[in-house]
Amino acid sequence: MNLEASRFTVVGAGRSGLAAANALARRGADVRLIDGNPQRERPAELSGDVVFQSGTNAPRPGDVAVLSPGIKEVSPVRGEIAAIAGEVIGEVELFYRLCPAPVLAVTGTDGKSTVTTMLGEIVAATGAHTFVGGNLGNPLCDDVDDLTSESVVVAEISAFQLTTNVEFRPRVAVVTNIAEDHIDYHGSFTAYQAAKRRIWERMTHADTLVINGDDPYIGRWTLPPSPALKRFSLERPADASLSGDTLWVGDEPVMHRDQLQLLGRHNIANALAAAQAAVSFGVPRAAVRQGLMGYRPLAHRLATVATIDGTRWINDSKATNTNAASAGLEAVQRPLVLLAGGSDKGADFSALGALIRERTDAAVLFGQTRDQLADAVGPQHPVHLVETLDEAVARARQIATGQGWSVLLSPACASFDQFKSYAHRGDVFEALVRGLQ
Repeated sequence: MNLEASRFTVVGAGRSGLAAANALARRGADVRLIDGNPQRERPAELSGDVVFQSGTNAPRPGDVAVLSPGIKEVSPVRGEIAAIAGEVIGEVELFYRLCPAPVLAVTGTDGKSTVTTMLGEIVAATGAHTFVGGNLGNPLCDDVDDLTSESVVVAEISAFQLTTNVEFRPRVAVVTNIAEDHIDYHGSFTAYQAAKRRIWERMTHADTLVINGDDPYIGRWTLPPSPALKRFSLERPADASLSGDTLWVGDEPVMHRDQLQLLGRHNIANALAAAQAAVSFGVPRAAVRQGLMGYRPLAHRLATVATIDGTRWINDSKATNTNAASAGLEAVQRPLVLLAGGSDKGADFSALGALIRERTDAAVLFGQTRDQLADAVGPQHPVHLVETLDEAVARARQIATGQGWSVLLSPACASFDQFKSYAHRGDVFEALVRGLQ
């Protein structure tokens, strides 16, 4: 990328914008960082070589605009920026243009972070210098200076980030699954799916696309002719599959299901996706097995917090939609108390309500969506309505008594009615549970 011939305006002073601006400044580029919030102060971590301006989203005319993923696809701001800028890209696209290493990319609705970090563990088991980042929370541009042609990048890429990619071409791409989510950002479920499909736009016959062979939405997609296509499946023969209790890639076994230290069949699917992606990249099966056997669950994803008086308390705060919460319910055995609720994303809770009736002994519902969830569950099932997570934990303690019970926080909703993020919600839950001991 010819930095000397271009000027840059980075739009949005969040973590990815800050990382992009600093990466450009380190290379001597002429760069401005702007933010539409007039109250936004100059970030302390921003390079002194970057000009900062708050209260505007307008780039310098003709600049390459590096757009924040926080600006919705349906926002008129995007059109306004495109009318002024010479080109509009995102932080992931900028990283790709600067990166000397091959990129393995993971997208989808649920399981992205798990598959990304699993794949990172597998690649690291080969001894290669491995960088894992992206939508996980550590922007890719933060570490681009540490990479060489011998490195391997494993990146979680959100639909938000895919909307601003132009040349981005992963060597291997994974689509974990598709479910309704982020309709407010993209404008429709159709547009959301279209954003996900952009992950393969620049892939060639030398690359590999790994998809979920069980997903009904992906099953209706028109798939690209260029990259080699590999499917993973729990239900039928596929390139990566579950046969009995053994995970297979091709005609070779990888590991026994019990060697995977994660709850739920959905995590077997995640392991198959990561294993197929690794094998497609040329990773030996011994490293695949080593990486998966050593993998531990990420924070806020079906992670056991504690077992108190025989009751296991499980933090699945990352389950911010009905599809993820359903996977959590399927993973945990009864007797079970579910804690669910949060901010409203316009979700349809009817199918989740039926699963709550089937899989739980009681549901404690809190937050903005508690009444909607209660209506979906119906009056014939034990439902307790409270306002806060604190009250929900206290009520669950009263319900779950004796050996073998589980209490699962799997909210099925975003967190922004009462918390800063799903991670903040999960941290509060863990603190409340530890306070019970």
